[in-house]
Amino acid sequence: MLSLHIDPRFASLVDKERLHRAVETALRAEQAPPHATLSLVIVDDDEMSRLHLQFRGEDGPTDVLTFPAAATPEEEECYLGDIIVCWPQAERQAAEFGGHPPHEELELLAVHGVLHLLGYDDEEENARRTMWARQAAIMEQLGLGHIAPRDTTSTT
Repeated sequence: MLSLHIDPRFASLVDKERLHRAVETALRAEQAPPHATLSLVIVDDDEMSRLHLQFRGEDGPTDVLTFPAAATPEEEECYLGDIIVCWPQAERQAAEFGGHPPHEELELLAVHGVLHLLGYDDEEENARRTMWARQAAIMEQLGLGHIAPRDTTSTT
């Protein structure tokens, strides 16, 4: 289950149904427990910059940050954690990397965040290849195979 929180300034721009579908597709593809839950929060540049500095020690906004929870799949309530996505950064990346609609970039970032919550990492080259292969396969399932993983700003 997805708990979605959107900065009111972006509420009319975010396709909630598509985000739910992207998250659910990623969870199913990775065989997450059916009772797994997570939060997805859409924020502005200022909030993302604050979080990026606080938790990663890096200035400026990034596209996505993840905060995995300590729950285990065996627990009755399996809360995976939080995904924070920066809407303005998603808009910039969509324009810069192929000119696709920002809502499709948002879906890519949501899938990317889910994979991080499920334990994937993209810091080292081999781990990145594995994570991005899974991400590409999920995007293909969503009909968004034209949006490929790429190096952008740092993500966690």
